[in-house]
Amino acid sequence: MYHVIRYGPAEHNAASLHLDPILGFEKKKVSFMSGAKLGPLPPLTARKRVGAEGDMVDYMSASPATLVFSPRFREALESAGVDNVDYYPLTLIDESSGKKTSGHQAANVVGLIDCVDRQTSVFTPMAGFPAEPLGKNTIFELKELHLAPQKIQGAKLFRLFGKPSVLIVHESVKEVLQKSGMRGFQFKSAEGYAGV
Repeated sequence: MYHVIRYGPAEHNAASLHLDPILGFEKKKVSFMSGAKLGPLPPLTARKRVGAEGDMVDYMSASPATLVFSPRFREALESAGVDNVDYYPLTLIDESSGKKTSGHQAANVVGLIDCVDRQTSVFTPMAGFPAEPLGKNTIFELKELHLAPQKIQGAKLFRLFGKPSVLIVHESVKEVLQKSGMRGFQFKSAEGYAGV
């Protein structure tokens, strides 16, 4: 069984972070959502802006579209057998207090899996894109997701081809994360999942 991992719940109150421009990559797009390997990057910095609320939790996002994991979250994934995440050192700066924290890492989940069951799933394609053939990032809204399990081939963590903002975990990974006592994430069943 597979689940979508999402930010939340609200009571976990995750900080809103913003990734600084990556030195040396000002003219080259670096996407942590493409599912592709990125190669070496310089040390990264993410900021909690003055007036922003929220806490530094175990599973966060830094704009633009970058996953931020605590050391405990990384260790839990590794203990669950997840081996397709590249990690990049990240310094978190709270601009209100000036406090700098290291240890969290930007996480790049490597791998998009084309496993949307097109016969039973209901989705709205991005404007200007046909529903078929489904492209790498062409689903605007999932109204009802159904997976084709035979295409997943036992993957434990992956991004959904067609909608890479959707991160999917295997039941065994969900169990490890739920037992960990960490904060900042919640799960929804992938079967029937709806979201933008």
